[in-house]
Amino acid sequence: MRKTLQFLIVLLIVGTLLAACSSSKETSGESSGKGAVELEVVSHKPELNSVWPKILEQFHKEYPNIKVTVNNPPETATVLQTRAVANDMPDIATFPYNTAELGLVYEGYFIDLTKEEFLKSNFSQDVVDDNKIDGVNYFVPYLANGTGIYYNVDLFNEHDIEIPKTQDELFEVLDYFKSKGIMGLSFSDQELWTIGALGDRLTGLFFDDKGELFKDIAEGKASAADHQGMKEVAEFILKLHKYGQKDSLGVGYEQAINEFANGKAAMMYQGTFALPLIKEANPDLNISMFLVPGKTEAETKVGTNMDYGLAISKDSEYKKEAKIFLEWLTKKETAQKFHDIEGSPSLVNGVESSVPELEAVTNAIKEGKNFKIPRNYWAPGMVTEFNKVLQDLIATGDVDASMKKLDKAVKQIYNK
Repeated sequence: MRKTLQFLIVLLIVGTLLAACSSSKETSGESSGKGAVELEVVSHKPELNSVWPKILEQFHKEYPNIKVTVNNPPETATVLQTRAVANDMPDIATFPYNTAELGLVYEGYFIDLTKEEFLKSNFSQDVVDDNKIDGVNYFVPYLANGTGIYYNVDLFNEHDIEIPKTQDELFEVLDYFKSKGIMGLSFSDQELWTIGALGDRLTGLFFDDKGELFKDIAEGKASAADHQGMKEVAEFILKLHKYGQKDSLGVGYEQAINEFANGKAAMMYQGTFALPLIKEANPDLNISMFLVPGKTEAETKVGTNMDYGLAISKDSEYKKEAKIFLEWLTKKETAQKFHDIEGSPSLVNGVESSVPELEAVTNAIKEGKNFKIPRNYWAPGMVTEFNKVLQDLIATGDVDASMKKLDKAVKQIYNK
């Protein structure tokens, strides 16, 4: 009897321990008082490295049991692919809206956020619908971007230069600075993505395209080598480069920013997202931005894109906390602070533009003078190949040869 009683006591203790372990597993994703839950965010934008600490400081005050760490590894897309294969995805990952970056979404690595209340209440229905993948919202669309030409305001004023309204006027300004021994534009052609940002965001100034051109090339219905609009884009890029560094292919992104920020160039073609890095390089620089002009003032518009979306990994142990973080991040007050610091157009409802340097872009978007960049419609892998063709164009200066290479690249990607 005594042995039986001892056995029953042991069973009771073991059962209690097992129940405790089970309870611990079920609530391990909850913010308990015992220790903070740690969320890892892998972010693709180095421009935000100085922004996140200022944002997270407030979040950690409000949610002391959720610690968010934002990492920005080089070649983020490759890192995420590698981690996906290794079943080691971060709790939250970020990416822009284009087919090259959305592979992991199509492969099922992120959860469905379509029914989340914060997505419905903090964004317009148009924004929600525009960022669906096969009818599902897998990520929170947070920031948009636009591109233009940053310029040194004091330098323009010193030389009594007016903002160019047409492409002819732009080249007149560039010729003037060249005559004064001042480099007109700072380029960063060492990095493929910056070349691509120049290329596909110029297309809308020369021809309308929602991905149809590359599909037609793949089907043998068209050719870049014979396409007037695409050839005009290539010629425009080469003409701009006559006013940049002679060794632009050896210049990286941050180096180009530093050259512009420290007065070595009058202007720099870049996105709204570059503003924090420019200010970091020279806080005293008086800068603003104007749109890359069209052939006529009436044809001037800006290429835009969803630039920063946040998705929750399906394998995260802390989905509840990740949703809490995204809900907090998309509140108007938080999004306004993010915009005030970083400057890019916010996709969150009610956020007011407060960055005078970027008013040209934000005003153009408000007035509908914008177009969705064509990479949104391209096949996976096409962005990288397009960028390589443009880098080769800059290296050789041969438009016809580069267009033939583009035709070949399109057919290889689309006809796999």
